[in-house]
Amino acid sequence: MNDTTYLLRTALRRPVTPPDLTPGSVTIERFLAHCHRRRYASRSDIFRPGDPASSMYYVISGSLSVLSEEEDGRELVLSYINAGDFIGETGIFISAPQREVLLRTRTVCELAEISYDRLHALFAGPLIEECPRILYAIGSQLTRRLLHTNRKASRLAFMDVTNRIASTVLDLCQEPDAMSHPLGTQIRVSRQELARIVGCSREMAGRVLKQLEEQGMLQARGKTIVVFHKRA
Repeated sequence: MNDTTYLLRTALRRPVTPPDLTPGSVTIERFLAHCHRRRYASRSDIFRPGDPASSMYYVISGSLSVLSEEEDGRELVLSYINAGDFIGETGIFISAPQREVLLRTRTVCELAEISYDRLHALFAGPLIEECPRILYAIGSQLTRRLLHTNRKASRLAFMDVTNRIASTVLDLCQEPDAMSHPLGTQIRVSRQELARIVGCSREMAGRVLKQLEEQGMLQARGKTIVVFHKRA
C-alpha cells in the first residue's frame, strides 16, 4: 500500500469538545444579542490584508474562506470557516492592529460582528457568567486551526502534489457540506479551488484527480468528487 492509498483509506476525526464546557444555545444567543448581525452575498470580501482589525465575527450561517494573497494576485486557501465558528478572534488576546489575511464568503452568509472593546466590557459585566464557555469555544477553535496549519505546513514541505491533494480531499470530507454517498463521501470542489488549497496549478490538480480515479480511490465528475470508502 503506497502513501496515497494509505491517506485515502485513513479516516480523519475531529477533536471532541467536552460537553460540560461547550457553550449552549442560550449562551450563544446571549452573546449574539450584543452583536451587529449582517448578511453577505457569496464571494463577498469581509476584510483584506491591511484593513483595521478592531472586531471579531461569529458565523451564524454559511461558509467562508481564509486566504493568503500574493503580490501577483495568486491566492492560497488557508482554511474554511463554517457556521458556529469565530473569526478575527486573535485580537481578543494580543494586539493586532491590521488584518493579515483575506476573508471571503463561499456562500450566502450571516455574520455577527462585535468590537474587541465591547466584548472585553461585556466579559467584565453582562456576559461575565458566559465568558468562560465563550473563551473555551474560541480557544478550542484556535487549537484546531493551529493543528490544521501545522499539518498544512508539513504537507507543503514534505509531501508531493499527489499526496497533498489526497490529504486535502480527505479534509474536505470532514467539512459540514460533505454528503454521505452509497460508495463513500461526496464533496463538491472545483479544480481551481483544489489548486488554491494545495498550492499547485489547476491543470496539475486535474491530472492528479484523474490519476487517483484511475487507481480506484475516487470518482471525479465536474465539481463532484466521491471518495470511496473501499476500493471499487
